[in-house]
Amino acid sequence: FGTKMRSVINRADNKGIEENVSQQFEIGQTILGYGLVPIIEPEVNIEIEDKGLAEEILLENLIKHLDALRGEHKVMLKLTLPEKANLYSPAIGHAKVMRVVALSGGYTREESNLRLRSNLGMTASFSRALTEGLSAQQGDEVFNKTLSQTINDIYEASIT
Repeated sequence: FGTKMRSVINRADNKGIEENVSQQFEIGQTILGYGLVPIIEPEVNIEIEDKGLAEEILLENLIKHLDALRGEHKVMLKLTLPEKANLYSPAIGHAKVMRVVALSGGYTREESNLRLRSNLGMTASFSRALTEGLSAQQGDEVFNKTLSQTINDIYEASIT
């Protein structure tokens, strides 16, 4: 289907974010050339003070690059859950976007689900939040019950 490239944004720097997104889309073009769908993943570090501003700069650059895609090509976006609810709506509704998925980025599962519920059209693609509370030391019954409840909670947050 496709492949992803992950990069991390550590501050709200216009030039740095523009270069980050440009690199992601440049590699994405190569992936598109093979008939696959690139998953563009510019993760915004949840610990930075200017996270909200970094996300606004990111969105501006994403839209610029999405608008420049030619032909029938589409991409997926994998983005950190934003500070401002529904910030990524313009990307979610963009004609060149197949889907926007949310990464938990280090938020707890509870915080990830809360933020996901506030972002219509985003679907969970959690790794860290998914594995929270799971341990190799758990017996099968406890492990499976915990995993099942986690999946259900994330699913419910995704469909709101």
